[in-house]
Order: sequence, then structure tokens, then C-alpha cells
Amino acid sequence: MQRFIKSILTPTARSSAFYYFGNFAISFLRYLFHLLLLRLLLPADYGEFLAYLSLLYLLGIPNGTVSNVVIKYVAGFRGKKDNLSINELFYYLIEKLTPLSLGLGFLLIFFAKFLSIIFKAHPAAFVILGLYLFISLVSTLVRSYLLAFQRFVAQILLGFLEIITTLILAFLFINLGLSATGAVLALILAGVVSLVICLVLIRKAIFPARLHSRKPFKLSSFTGYSLVNAIGSLSLISTDILLVRYFFSEHASGIYSSLSVIGRMIYFGLGPLIALVLPVVSHRHAATGATRGVFVKLGSVVLLFGLSATLIFSLFPEFIIGTLSGKNYLEAAVFLPSVATGMLFFSFNLFIITYFMAIGRPQINLYLLLATIAQPVLISVFHNSLNQVVWLNLTIETALFVSLIWQVRKQQI
Repeated sequence: MQRFIKSILTPTARSSAFYYFGNFAISFLRYLFHLLLLRLLLPADYGEFLAYLSLLYLLGIPNGTVSNVVIKYVAGFRGKKDNLSINELFYYLIEKLTPLSLGLGFLLIFFAKFLSIIFKAHPAAFVILGLYLFISLVSTLVRSYLLAFQRFVAQILLGFLEIITTLILAFLFINLGLSATGAVLALILAGVVSLVICLVLIRKAIFPARLHSRKPFKLSSFTGYSLVNAIGSLSLISTDILLVRYFFSEHASGIYSSLSVIGRMIYFGLGPLIALVLPVVSHRHAATGATRGVFVKLGSVVLLFGLSATLIFSLFPEFIIGTLSGKNYLEAAVFLPSVATGMLFFSFNLFIITYFMAIGRPQINLYLLLATIAQPVLISVFHNSLNQVVWLNLTIETALFVSLIWQVRKQQI
């Protein structure tokens, strides 16, 4: 008993607990943002907004790659007390990422009219998203440094500031008549504010630039698998929304979007725990090599919290849909147990994959790649009803989970 108490009172355990519960509160506020939109917008308009957001997730695939690379390597450099490499990596990545960021932004602006036709949306929103992409990769780089430094208190406070700013601006813009486009603009402006503050917080590590050696960083292998990870983790919760928007009516798209957002409460509730894996395990792996305890402890908490949330969603679907989304979305209640179970598998799958990446075995992402390819192919072929789409997602996540558990047992983790 004393050993257990000591294990949960370590500085790492306390800061991790603060990070989790703080992020849980932030996730709740993020859902207030979606609930605000569900109340202010009709199903068709909310479906339009989530199509924007899903496209932003997909365009943010390079961001996910950058985040994984930065957290993995900066946390490792911290474990070895290599401050010079921490500084040099920042400017190395800025040099590599700027052309990509500018290119993605220009492409989105150029094809704004075409995209507005495909997704039955307003072209101005795609122009706004294009402008945001100019700085999005830099924003991800800066935020990832803060997480790699395990500055969890600053991360939480910054998250609170960003979501509160988003709520205020979204309410203002929507009431000014900007509808879904106003919600997108609110998200982006709040992100710019947090970027500036984050730069100030990590300034001692990155300023001034200390480019003495100009050594090339050997990131290609990990970066490739990290790209696969970003594609899979973002695509599996975004591609289905875009395909439903394309294949189904605007009303059905709104119903499915509300269902997806509520189901994601499980993922976003567990997300802070999953986010801890890469910085904590990478640092521990570089310093001592002993990481199995982190896998067991965090994995047990992820499973416990995820099962609890899934059970609640499965027992009271109509109450949850009616309370959170409103009566306009009650027809989504019948699908909620399946969506919740799928999100539980999705979350635990990402937990296992992230752990493998942290201990230097990123090849596990090939299983995620197979699931990512299967989802749009199967939905494109089988889309007779929303129920069919829901069950396809659940089947894909279950198959991925079984494959990953087999790898865990094979590697004797």
C-alpha cells in the first residue's frame, strides 16, 4: 500500500494528473463550443461547420507529423540534457516547414470555390482556412515544444484561454450573421492568440538561435511513420464526416455530425492521457530505458475511464443526445452505443501506437495505415444508410484493436 501511495505521489504522477484533469476541463469547454453551435445553428448549417473542421483536420496531417517528431526528439534531448540540439532542431524545422505551410495555404485559397461546391459550403470559409494554414505548422511546432518540456501547467492555462476566447468570438460572429463561417473564424483567431503566448513561454529555449554545428538531424525514418500516424489518427475521425456530407442529404450530414461530435467526447476525454505517452515515455526511455510501468499504469486508466464513458453513452443515448444536442438531433440516439464503442477502440488503439512510437518501434503505424485506407474505400462502396457507415467504422476499429493487442503480446510488453 505504501509503495502504491509513493508511486502516485511522485512529481511526474502529480503533474500528469494535473495535466489530465485540466485537459478534461478544457475538453468540456470545447464541447460547450459545439453545444453552442448546435443550439445556434440548424442541422444543415452545423453539418457545414463540421465539414470545415474535418477538412482542417485532414489538412492538419503535416501538423500531427511535426508534433510527434518534436515531442519525441525534444523529450529525448531533455533526457540527455542536450540543450544545443533542442535549440537547433527548432530552426531546422522552421526552414523545412515554411514552404509546405505556404503551399498548403495557397492551394486551399485557390480551390476555395471548387471546394465550396463539393461540400455545399461558403467559399469564404475556405479562404479563411487557407490563411490560417500559413501559420498552422509553426503554431504546432511551438506548442509541441511546450509539451515536450512537460510544462503541463502552462499548457493547461493556455488551453483555457484559447477555448474561452473561441466561445466569446463564436457567439459574437454568429450573432453578427456569419453562421458557420463565423465559427471557423473564431477558432482561428483564438489559435493565433495562443501561438503568440506560447512563443513567449518557450523563448529561453529557442532564442537566440545557436546554429553552431548546423548538423543535419536524422529524422527521416521516424518522420515517415509519424506522417502515417498523423494521417491515420486524423483521417479516421474526419473522412467519414466528409463522405457522409457528400453521399447523404444536408440534414443527414448534420445528424451524423452531431453524433460524431458526441462520440468524440470519449476520445477527447482520453486524449490528454494519450498525449502524455510520447513525452513521458520518450524521456524515460532515453534516460533509463524502463517504460513498462508507464504503459501499464496509463493503459489501465485509459481503459477504465473509456469503458465507464462508453457504458453511460450506451445506457442513456436518448438522454445524452437530447440534453447535449437538442430535440432536432434525437434520431441520432439509436446509433450512439455503436459510435461510443468505436471511439473507445479508436482511443485505445492510438494509446498503444503512441507507446510503440515512444520506445522506438514506429513500424506499428503500418496497421493504422491499413485501417485508414479501408475506411474511405468501404464507405464509398457501402453507404446505403447512416447505420451502415457507423457499423463499418466500428468494424475497422475492432479489427485494428485485435491486431495491436497481438503485437503487444508478441513484443512481450
